[in-house]
Amino acid sequence: MRLTHQDPMRKTALLTLLLLAAAADACTLRLGYTTQNALPYYAGTDTVPKAPGAMVELMREMAASQGCTINPLRLPTARLLGALEAGQVDAVVLTTPPADTGHIVLPLDRNGKPDASRGLPQFTMLYVRASDRAAANQNPARFLRGKRVGVTHGVSFAAELREGGMLIDDGAANARRNMDKLRLGRVDAVAVSLNAPGDMDDLLARDFAGELGRLDRPYRTRALWLMVNRGYYGKHKAAVEGMWTWLGDTGGKRLPGLLKKYEAVR
Repeated sequence: MRLTHQDPMRKTALLTLLLLAAAADACTLRLGYTTQNALPYYAGTDTVPKAPGAMVELMREMAASQGCTINPLRLPTARLLGALEAGQVDAVVLTTPPADTGHIVLPLDRNGKPDASRGLPQFTMLYVRASDRAAANQNPARFLRGKRVGVTHGVSFAAELREGGMLIDDGAANARRNMDKLRLGRVDAVAVSLNAPGDMDDLLARDFAGELGRLDRPYRTRALWLMVNRGYYGKHKAAVEGMWTWLGDTGGKRLPGLLKKYEAVR
């Protein structure tokens, strides 16, 4: 076969098409997460800092396990689900699935229920003033019924607390401000969602020594899931399924070390 002067041009065009196709299939996950400065999980507020927090680092490792990258995008907590449904972000990490999951995909078990084994353990912990701790531990449901409980604005588990008969104060931007409210008597308890029951014990010991205490048992134990926009899932199904499996198998083992890293620097 005789080569012509057009062959190099054809090869270049073919290479360009292959590169464009690869770019179109690139697995980049636009991850929406809170603007709250909630160390050790999330650092900073509106921007994504160089050391973004333990949860963002975990999501990077999760994506990398499937040959993907993340593009972190910060939004107010209350806007995360809406942005996911609208396709403004590809994924969020939350505990409570929305009632209507038409635009959202999360891992399901064989019975069609959200699969806790493919998420991260999540504990709703309650904090009270030290003077109330004994009574609150004895019967948390009775103690908290009708009491004012502080939660961070926009958290998904607030509805569960209301169902338990609690009055919800969700005006604070982060858990630290709620702890200040508790110390000053403006709320009767604070509820925080954590990946391990003792994640805030160091903060309590350092900043509220002897004033505040954690109840022994979680109010609720659930899972933290990677929820993905249905359109993104359709394009990257194998990668998303792999991310879910990685979270369940490896994520819970990696997170404690990342949390300690950020506890050491804050």
